[in-house]
Amino acid sequence: MRNTPLSLKAAALLAVLGLSLTACGGNSASTGGSSEPAASAEAGTPVAGGTFTFAEVTPINNWQTQAARFYEKANVLNSVLDRLTYFDTESGKLVGWIASEFTANEAQTEFTFTIRDGATFSDGTALDAEAVKENLDALGLGVKSAQIQPNVDFSAYKGSAVVGEDQVKVTLKRPDANFLRSTSSVTAGLVSPGTLELDNAGQTAISQIVGSGPFVFESEKPDEEVVFTSRDDYAWAPETAANQGDAYLEKLVVKYLPEVAHRAGAAQSGQVDLVRGLQPVDEEVLSAGGGQIFAAQGVDLTTNHAAIRIGSGKLAETKVRQALQAGIDRQALKDTVLSDSYVLAGSILNHQAPGFVDLSAELGYDPEKSKALLEEAGWSVGADGIREKDGKKLEITVASSNNSVVIKPAFELIEQQWREIGVQLVNRAADNSFLTNAMVDDQIEFFGTRQFAYGGLGPVYAPATNNQTLNADKELNELFTREQAATTEEEHLKLIGEEQRALVLDKALTLVLWDEVQVYGANKDAHIDFTSGTAPIFQGAWKSNG
Repeated sequence: MRNTPLSLKAAALLAVLGLSLTACGGNSASTGGSSEPAASAEAGTPVAGGTFTFAEVTPINNWQTQAARFYEKANVLNSVLDRLTYFDTESGKLVGWIASEFTANEAQTEFTFTIRDGATFSDGTALDAEAVKENLDALGLGVKSAQIQPNVDFSAYKGSAVVGEDQVKVTLKRPDANFLRSTSSVTAGLVSPGTLELDNAGQTAISQIVGSGPFVFESEKPDEEVVFTSRDDYAWAPETAANQGDAYLEKLVVKYLPEVAHRAGAAQSGQVDLVRGLQPVDEEVLSAGGGQIFAAQGVDLTTNHAAIRIGSGKLAETKVRQALQAGIDRQALKDTVLSDSYVLAGSILNHQAPGFVDLSAELGYDPEKSKALLEEAGWSVGADGIREKDGKKLEITVASSNNSVVIKPAFELIEQQWREIGVQLVNRAADNSFLTNAMVDDQIEFFGTRQFAYGGLGPVYAPATNNQTLNADKELNELFTREQAATTEEEHLKLIGEEQRALVLDKALTLVLWDEVQVYGANKDAHIDFTSGTAPIFQGAWKSNG
């Protein structure tokens, strides 16, 4: 066990005496061994030292910060890169991290960040206002010489300047009420100026990513594992974090475990301390054996849904899309495919997301309504039971990655439900080889996915090249523009609600299924919490047996 500064450990302990010993902004529920929430499972005195082994789903080959929109990357970079702000799920508010204070003008076009003193990158470089400006420029403008594109959440970015000794002022080219929230994203993680000087290839290597976070790269075995060591001098956690000092752990090992059937057993046997991506049936097995189940809620993400592409023409009419929405029996999904870790969607945003509007009363299963809408749209039942129009059958295809263990069986059930209303679904969910081309093919009608959404839905659906619909809807874009320009919280939330209704009901461009959740399994000795983006908080993690 390494020697940990007692002042930091004592401060963390005093801050949470009698409470949970992980970040207050943590976001999880534990069902392992009992029905008590995760906070209760965390009670006790943290044990310093030891190695924590985390099993991810697939190997990571590109660690460039702005490419961290996939869990495999974000879950690890969360412990390597700090951000200007942090979204605290308990309060539902954005709080300070590297920025001790932040303000915005009424027009939502100028933002000023006060940078805290003393933070450093792991190479010893100061994380000061100038370093923050360099990072913001890279995020907002991209780095042409390195072939790095701008961050999609920073599309309104114009430039920034250091003002005074410790402040950075950001100017946007148009209003964006969601800009502050986007600074809490892992894809807005701060890297050292030295890292920013590297080309794209250099920035994809984890050994070259220098951050200011609580863990630092130590070694790597390609396609097998990555090892990180904790920083003894780390002392700038988010302001709501219970542990304000360096990590309790000595080392963090990230292994890869693509075989879904082996994950529960690996946690149960102690081969790993934490694993992501459990099947519902394995949740029961692990819990019954004394392990822990953590359902990390994806507050920063959309729900799991099927985004609709209209390129084939079969789903071009709104009534057809609305018919498919009403033709999904979501409760049957919950009862037969999912587990208690999953919450059925009430909108395109998760229930815990700021601005969530519950549309579930209008998303009820109504196959007779579906049939009527399809008839009105001119799709008549053919001899084989599948509807036809103008010589075409209503045969449509869904593509998705295999990142979700329940996505394929969910669409298998939907396939059966839609057959009852005369629709044939070709299920290519969880087929990664098919997905590669399908993601950019507007002839493939459905993309099963979930996306990070920091506030409004404009960055997800507005661009003509957005990978949800592969199409820009003029009316939606006008709504997105008004939402981003909102100058009061009341107006902003109202317009976010209008966005949800337009996407889910009026235009039915997304078929919502269940709230985003990442289900983790852990052995009985692991103490862990999660961010609003479902990433494990290893800075506050510890093991009962050290």
